[in-house]
Amino acid sequence: MKLIRNFGSMVAGDTISGSIGSVFWLFLATLLTVSDYGQIQFLISIAALAAGFSMIANSNTITVFEVKKKDLTGILFLISLGIGGIVSLVLVIIYSRIDIIFLTFGIIVGEMVIGYFLGKKLFYKYATFLILQKILMISLALGLYFFMGLDGIIYGISLSYIPLVIIVLKNIKESEFDFKLLKKNSGFIINNYGTRLVVYSKRNLDKIIIAPILGFQVLGEFALGFQVYLVMMLFSSISFKFLLLKDSEGYNSKKFKMFVFTISVLISILGVFIAPIVIPTLFPNFIDSVEIIQILSLAVIPNTIVLFYSSSFLGNENSRVVLTGVIMSTVVYLSLIVFLSQTLGLQGIGISFVLSSIIYAIFLSIIHKKTKNLKI
Repeated sequence: MKLIRNFGSMVAGDTISGSIGSVFWLFLATLLTVSDYGQIQFLISIAALAAGFSMIANSNTITVFEVKKKDLTGILFLISLGIGGIVSLVLVIIYSRIDIIFLTFGIIVGEMVIGYFLGKKLFYKYATFLILQKILMISLALGLYFFMGLDGIIYGISLSYIPLVIIVLKNIKESEFDFKLLKKNSGFIINNYGTRLVVYSKRNLDKIIIAPILGFQVLGEFALGFQVYLVMMLFSSISFKFLLLKDSEGYNSKKFKMFVFTISVLISILGVFIAPIVIPTLFPNFIDSVEIIQILSLAVIPNTIVLFYSSSFLGNENSRVVLTGVIMSTVVYLSLIVFLSQTLGLQGIGISFVLSSIIYAIFLSIIHKKTKNLKI
């Protein structure tokens, strides 16, 4: 009963907050031109990539350490904020923009607190803060947009993370900095940091590459398509957080994984057939996004499989395999974008993403079969 209640709180928090976030980005697509939508995504990608470089205390690392009761949260929080400060100086020099600096720190804080709540199994607080952050985001970003224009959107998103800062500072203040324990676990921390950095690179470098090659117009069309893909991946992403907890504790969740996989297949099929009906009606300026959505729908299945294997490896503190797979997938994806986008345009970007996802899933599957002590 407790298991169902905990999962229910997590599902409620992720589903409601994810839905609010999706509604925000989809609604924003009705307000902005396709080019402006692409420009916003470009700026957010810069901030997110900068946050990725700073994320020593990423959510997966914090979750595992809290579950295993290793007192490293405070020192990892402090290190991440310190690196964030250094990265921010570089961004100011390159882009001369303050808004993306605020957003960088917001993303860092959000990622750290998510891992803390999950590791502590504070599922109700996790859900509450997640939902409140998204409500603040949609209120502040839209309000400041009508007051400041595009810059207001970035500032609004950044300010929505302020309530979470209290939790981070409190954790740093109350933690004992055990450098011996930090050194002992440095391998797992570094591998997991590398994994998340590559994940952030894959999620954001594509937009940074697309903009100069194909322009903000095409980036805007891709961004809307990818936003729809994220909606389709919402259930699998929620399930991953729960599975990571169970795998960290040594539980076998095979039946639950089969259930999640079945749902992901149904979602993938729906994405292919519903996109041509819904997109022209709701987003008439983004008609070219229909094909990219259909292509990205096919990536739901392999990426759900990737989440299953990643949970098993990370739960056993074997982050090196995941890191290797993410690096390989990212290199394939970004390389294919450079070549296929110039010949196939928007479709080439989608095909690149699907192929890299399939390769990643196959790689993890092969390694998993060679590892006797893990259960999927």
